[in-house]
Amino acid sequence: MNYVTKLLSGVVAGLVMVASALPAAAAGNGPLNTPLDAFTDGTPGRYLWTVPGVIKKNGFVTEFMCTNLDAPGTVANIGVEVFDNTGTQLNNISVPPPAGGCNGAMLNVSAGSTVTISNGATLQLHEDCIIGIGAFDNGSARIVSTSSKIVCNALVADSQNVVVNASGTTTGVSPAVSSLKVIKRSKQLGD
Repeated sequence: MNYVTKLLSGVVAGLVMVASALPAAAAGNGPLNTPLDAFTDGTPGRYLWTVPGVIKKNGFVTEFMCTNLDAPGTVANIGVEVFDNTGTQLNNISVPPPAGGCNGAMLNVSAGSTVTISNGATLQLHEDCIIGIGAFDNGSARIVSTSSKIVCNALVADSQNVVVNASGTTTGVSPAVSSLKVIKRSKQLGD
């Protein structure tokens, strides 16, 4: 081996050692490959549903409505964890929520009850939990629960506008709402 080859191989080996010591990149692993933590009450959740197309940008927010279909007298924890377009997790159900805020989880949801978890407030809908995260687009979410007997729907809503009639009275009609697919963890219908 000549001097230049030895020098280059030493430089490459040094760069590999430095790169391996650096923290992981800012991009995450997405909903399927990010480890799932327990709810704040210590109960483990199960990853049940994936929702692609989640957004919080230019007045549009994403709403997740979930119903506990478990047996009467049974409660379930239900949570939503949001990921941006790079797969980076934006909230975590295991982190205690800020005072008066929400971490994305609703604990002890009674059988038959429906909760709405959102990444922003709207003028048209009622939200039980508003996750305090910044704007992003082209993201996804995972829905987790202590029960496998929950059903959910997700939609994108225009958070800033309401429809009014000619006299200026609100009609109660939402100006822009679009349903999102809620798929079983990693399988779409037909897979």
